[in-house]
Amino acid sequence: MPAAAPEAPFRSWTTVPERIEADWADATATNALVAHLNFRGDAEMRWKDGSSTTIPARTTCWLRASPAEMLMARRLASRDRHECLTLVFPDAWLRLTLKGVTSQVGDAFQPLISGTSRCVLRQPLTEEDEGWARGAMPPHLCSQARQLLDSARLTEFFIHSIFRNETAQQAGSAISRTLRVAQERVQRVKDLMLAQIDSPPSLDELAATVGCNPSYLSRTFTQIEGTTLSQWLRRVRIEHAASLIATGKCNVSEAALEVGYQSFSHFSRAFAEEKGVPPSQWVRRLSGDK
Repeated sequence: MPAAAPEAPFRSWTTVPERIEADWADATATNALVAHLNFRGDAEMRWKDGSSTTIPARTTCWLRASPAEMLMARRLASRDRHECLTLVFPDAWLRLTLKGVTSQVGDAFQPLISGTSRCVLRQPLTEEDEGWARGAMPPHLCSQARQLLDSARLTEFFIHSIFRNETAQQAGSAISRTLRVAQERVQRVKDLMLAQIDSPPSLDELAATVGCNPSYLSRTFTQIEGTTLSQWLRRVRIEHAASLIATGKCNVSEAALEVGYQSFSHFSRAFAEEKGVPPSQWVRRLSGDK
């Protein structure tokens, strides 16, 4: 008997109203490569090793990770509604599709294609990719024909993405190495701040620790993370405070002090900007009050 065909790639849309925080159950997939085309809103994934991954708006995030590695994934409260297209490419399908050409995949995608450990690749969301994502399916097709066409379109997107600018990537291997160094430096900075979230090192101290000047570190952090260092720190502080409140470990005032806010008014304003509502209203939502 002929071998069964591998599971085909598939897609799913996620939309969340503005100012609403929501769990993200399908952020990862077992034995598959996932691509999140995040059009609007921000998302965050936290891992059991203590690290985290943020996905800002207008970002494509390619991800290989097991759901077992994840501690939490959520759509963060925003002034804009969330909108994200998730593409899932099963490993069996990858092996069949890339048979004989795996070695020609660019350096950036190699760990995602053949690796077994967690790997994340974030890229700016291009107008071309958004146009592809929002392309309408011909309405006259029957259900089976639409499924066949959708699978073909997903294959086209995948192949186009992993081989896009391959020549430039090969010629720019030095740029790839520079990018990896920058990503490692930013991750180290994030780890340092997370370890001292109530009293994090200054920009000058962080720059001295990771071996670069402050202005370069600030610019690099923004390029890698898609947000400024101070904005990232505020978001992490508020998320940690919200977690302490939600689990009952701290009341609002205690949580504010725990994450380094000496002024409750400053904490309340930062909380409202991140969550869309002040702490008091957020607590009432937790308890189910209207």
